[in-house]
Amino acid sequence: MAVDVSVIMPAFRAGATVGRAVASVLAQKGVAAELVLCADDDVDYRPLVPNGPRSPCSVSFCRTPNPKSGPSVARNIALRHARADIIACLDADDAFGPQRLARLLPLVEQHGVATGPTLEIDREACKTRVARPRRAGDRLPIEDICELRMPFAPVFHRTKCPLAWPQIAFAEDVILNVDLYCAAGVYPFVEGAEYLYHVRASSRTQSPAALGEARAGYQQILALIETRSWPQPVHDLVRRVFSEDLAAVERALAQGTTGASWRTIVRDSRSQ
Repeated sequence: MAVDVSVIMPAFRAGATVGRAVASVLAQKGVAAELVLCADDDVDYRPLVPNGPRSPCSVSFCRTPNPKSGPSVARNIALRHARADIIACLDADDAFGPQRLARLLPLVEQHGVATGPTLEIDREACKTRVARPRRAGDRLPIEDICELRMPFAPVFHRTKCPLAWPQIAFAEDVILNVDLYCAAGVYPFVEGAEYLYHVRASSRTQSPAALGEARAGYQQILALIETRSWPQPVHDLVRRVFSEDLAAVERALAQGTTGASWRTIVRDSRSQ
């Protein structure tokens, strides 16, 4: 079967949510999609994958060499197993909107990358937040990729991603998006191509442990910047944003803040 797009999905302790995520891939209309699920734990996800209208061959499984290798390792392994030239990203606790891939693929074929709105859904707090370009329009600016502190899941041509996901402790998705933006020269944005980002108490950015992970990740990013051949204004932007965020995390850790998450200390404090 010819494949238009490979959806790569890292999974770690995702038994409660992976069915919803996989179902959202199988429900995509107008595209031939395969799903490559890479387990980063000891779970056998095959029995948890729902039956859908597609052939079982549209779902394949792999795993990291060791549990807890991290999302970047899992994504990069899945990327190596993917058959299509166009790659879409989906975490095992999230979901695609029903028209996401059909709306994005034509722009990916033209420009090499595209994305749509991120709907952050926090059912416990009864909140929904939407990430989209601050000035509206059909382009995602580099400033919004870095400054909104919200994830944008890319759909991209693999030739635009020669470095794959960086193996850093935090915010690896931001660096991938910066790499894609610089490689493509433009980042198309499409309303109606939603990514459903489900936030729970156990989510990575909600955990108090995320502050320590963020500090390590930001330090890695500030070192990694020097290895990237980005334009100088992009270097300066990324360095400024992550230096600011590192300073906020360092202050919180120095004050012995307990029970606070990255979301509270870094993201939400900048939206007030």
